[in-house]
Formats: sequence, C-alpha cells, structure tokens
Amino acid sequence: MNHFNEALQKSLDFLNSKDAADSLRRDVYWPKWDSTWWHILLLYELGMIEEVPKDLMELFAEVVNDNVLHFFPFTEDEFPKDTDPYRQILCFCAAGSLYQMLYSYGIEVDKKIPWLREWFTKYQLPDGGYNCNENAYTKEVQKSSITSTLPMVESLLLLSKKEITTDELNALVKASDYIVSHKLFRKLTDQSIMDPNFIEIRFPRFYEYDFLRGFTFLYQYREKFGYTFPDSITDEVEELLNKHLMDGIITLKGVPLYDKSYNPLPDGKWEKGEASYSDLLKLVMQTNHQSLVLTKAWEKMKPKYLKVIQEYHRSTETPVLLSRGEKVEVLKKDLEQGWFLFKNSNQIEGWAPLKILNESTITQNYDSKELTVSKNDILKVYYEETNWYWCKNQEGLTGFVPKKNFESYKLQ
Repeated sequence: MNHFNEALQKSLDFLNSKDAADSLRRDVYWPKWDSTWWHILLLYELGMIEEVPKDLMELFAEVVNDNVLHFFPFTEDEFPKDTDPYRQILCFCAAGSLYQMLYSYGIEVDKKIPWLREWFTKYQLPDGGYNCNENAYTKEVQKSSITSTLPMVESLLLLSKKEITTDELNALVKASDYIVSHKLFRKLTDQSIMDPNFIEIRFPRFYEYDFLRGFTFLYQYREKFGYTFPDSITDEVEELLNKHLMDGIITLKGVPLYDKSYNPLPDGKWEKGEASYSDLLKLVMQTNHQSLVLTKAWEKMKPKYLKVIQEYHRSTETPVLLSRGEKVEVLKKDLEQGWFLFKNSNQIEGWAPLKILNESTITQNYDSKELTVSKNDILKVYYEETNWYWCKNQEGLTGFVPKKNFESYKLQ
C-alpha cells in the first residue's frame, strides 16, 4: 500500500503542476501513457477523478474543443488541410473515455464541447456498435468493434433519466443487443472467442475490452433502465471470474499495453517511438496485481446464494410478457414501491417496474414470471428488481420471489 500511495502522490503532484497544463496545451492525448490524459483516465478508473484540480479539468475540455476535429472522418478526403491524423482525430474509444472523465468530474460537457454528444447517435453502425477503424463506415457490410463500442455506451449510461434523449435510449438498446448477441466475447458465426485477451480481466482498461467490462455495462444498464439479458451470460461470467480470484480478490494476469507512442521532439515536431509509463500505471499493471476496485464492483454484481425463510407460491400460472415498444394502459402507479399496474392489448392485467415505462410505452422487455419456493430452499439470485429477486432453483427453474422471503446463506 505504501508503494501505491507513493505512486499516487507522484501522479497527483504532476497533475497539480505546470507540466500537466503544458502537456495538455502541447497535445490533448499524446504521448502514451504518461501525458495528462492518461493520468486523469487512470484516476477515473480508480474511482478518484475528484482528485484532479478543477482548473486542469476545465483546461482539458477547452483544449479538446479547440484542437481536435469536431467530426470523425471516414476517408482522407475529409481531412481539413494540415490536419495531423494522429493528433487531431478522436477515435470512439477516446471520445467515450473523454466524455466519461469530464461528465463524472462535473464538467458541463455539452456546453464545453457542444459537438461531442451527437457522436453517440450519429456514428452508431447498423449492427448497434461503433468502430474506430474508419474503413468500417465505407464498406457495404458495416461491422462494429466491441472494443470501440464500450466507451461510447458507458458514457450514455452516465446520463440521468431526465438528460437522456429518446434517440440515445434507442442507441443504448441497440448497442446492448449487439453485445448480448456476441455473448460478451463470442463470434456470431461459430461462437468461438473473438480475442483470447477478452477473457483476461484488464486493469486499467483504458481502451481495452474484457468480459467483465462488458458484463458491468449490461448489469448497470439493467439496474438503471430495466434492460434484461440471459442468465447464461451471468453464469459464464461467474465461471470465468472465479478463475481470476486469489483469496477472494480479483488477481490480474497483467496483459501489457501497446508499447508504441507518438512523441514530441525538441523542435516541436512529432514522431513514432517508445511509450513511457507513469509509476502508478506501472504499479497497477504488474502481473498478479490484486485489484480492489474491480473486486468491490464484482461483489455488488455477482450472483448470490440465499436461503428461503418463508415459502412463496406464485400468484399466477400465466405470467405477463411485455415487449419493448408495446403500448399498455396504465391503471395505477405505486411510486413508493416502484411498480405500475397495467392492462395490455389482450386485456390482461399485471404489475411491472416503473423504470421500463415511458408514458404508456414499454421501453424494455419484461417477464413477470414468479417462482414457487419452499422454506429452506437455496436459490441462486441474479439480481434485485424493486424488492423482488430474480432467482433460479436447483431444478433450473427461474422467476421472481419477494426479497423478504430470504436470508443470507454462505455457499459451502
């Protein structure tokens, strides 16, 4: 811990120095991995973005707005004259990361960088994702990159329910369906693994992707807006993650970052060269580094095994299934409990979470299935939905059970 504190203080000293501001004015992004951009992004991933000086964050937004292209060019013909394609074009990984850093800090991103917000909907590909390879946008069949997609949709998920637009909500749905269709890391064609690195947990992630990052996004989307995805995805994530645990803490293999950079020369020119690393970055990238940040996040998201202390019989044999875009008649709202009573087009009544309702339109698929359980049953609990647990019993049957019917149980 002493080594971590020393390395952290060194980064904080840099961010509080004139050198950090000079780094931003020289170039908002380069060189990797030791410019101001990377120090701030690492603190963001560590959950410590508030440690960055406010004037530096204000400058950060200012230099981005002044020094990079306000659009993503697909061909060289679109480059304005004298544009440096390495230094003045944001890829989607960078754009999404930038939005997250500034928004999380409290910077009014949409005022400081007014052109950035539209990227979330403007550049989404037909399959639901994004791609930092500009060639993807000029091909007849346009395919997304799951790596490029995550920083963008993570940014959208930061927006409050009042801030986010209908088009952005639709973008979230499309991107999430894209990620689910790949089961986080599998090819559509033969279900093989897209990239072996995707099943190695990374930290810091920066622009890298792994199965836990994809799952974290889906989990948070479900918590906030009621998006649902197959339990089999959670099961596979749990199985993979358990291989990364040492004494209950996520322990990393230490997959290295790309070791090349674009570096400044004394005469003001730039050239490709070797990357450099801050002490804090080197420390958290070490092989067998135990990540308390990721472990804390997983403890919240992971399935739990709970014991039933009071039996429960499902209230109906015919659950109501709601589909995204479906219109319903809202009969009653229980704002305190977070549910609403509805009647669908078949005149069937039921209850559903308020988070999936926009006026009279259903925004997410929903299955109201309940599960009958007996006292002392041990169930696998996937998530909580407004005081109900979505569970699976030992026979593999799933459904909702009231939260009050459980007590904690330590799996042997």
